[in-house]
Amino acid sequence: MKQIVMIVAVVGALVAGDAIAQTKAEHCNAYARDAMAQTPTSTGPMRGAARGAVGGAIFGNAGAGAAAGAVVGTARRSNQKTKSYQYYYDSCMSR
Repeated sequence: MKQIVMIVAVVGALVAGDAIAQTKAEHCNAYARDAMAQTPTSTGPMRGAARGAVGGAIFGNAGAGAAAGAVVGTARRSNQKTKSYQYYYDSCMSR
């Protein structure tokens, strides 16, 4: 009888441990997404387009430069957001 109680206790502890870890991961995911959404970025499609237009004007085609700059700015913004999310998620999980 004591062995059965001990086995049930161990299995229960393992299940509870997994549930707590999953809850913490979900909590940190929500925290990181919220923090990432509120974190400003230093670039984006508008700023990239402005930079590209200036560069394109130097070489004679500001429109093409603006289009290329917008693509680059969007990619940089996405990269910054991803790094922000990872930072907030890792800091939450380490607590």
